[in-house]
Amino acid sequence: MGYGFIRYKRKLDADRALKTLQMSVLDGKSLELKRSERTLMSDVKTARKKSKITEQTGTKILVRNIPFQATVQEVTELFKSYGELKAVRMPKKLVGTEKHRGFGFIEYYTTTDAKKAFKALCQSTHLYGRRLVLEWAQMEEGVEEIRKRTAKRFYQESSTKRFKKSTLDPESVGLELNSAQEV
Repeated sequence: MGYGFIRYKRKLDADRALKTLQMSVLDGKSLELKRSERTLMSDVKTARKKSKITEQTGTKILVRNIPFQATVQEVTELFKSYGELKAVRMPKKLVGTEKHRGFGFIEYYTTTDAKKAFKALCQSTHLYGRRLVLEWAQMEEGVEEIRKRTAKRFYQESSTKRFKKSTLDPESVGLELNSAQEV
């Protein structure tokens, strides 16, 4: 084509290349270097889509946006190069199907391996053209903590929704109302 683009991570390196390589010869042709004013779409997207790097809470990483065609073996291969894996779990959609739900949990034996993997893969790791989103998984919660979190979310959602008054009589629909139900 007669032209090309070179991208530097640091401005200092780009400035040094402009000074030292200007009018140098490559394959018998003289190079004319100038700074590009073009903004790459990948720069715009990565600025918007950076993973929220939260504080490490343990050795378990939550991986979202896993492509449905990806297998447990492929995800395992991707993460095992950063340390010894304790578990790889990708919840299934339904009991009878083999399809996973598009997210998974990767657990390492050590916090240093987990941190190394998270740091290396959290910014822009792609699998089958989809960008993986990594977050630190919540610490193991007891039944009571899960109930409290669920109740809190339920009450927040129901307070923001507007309900219409119902004109149905519960007995005519066949509903039985108990005044003291346990949640």
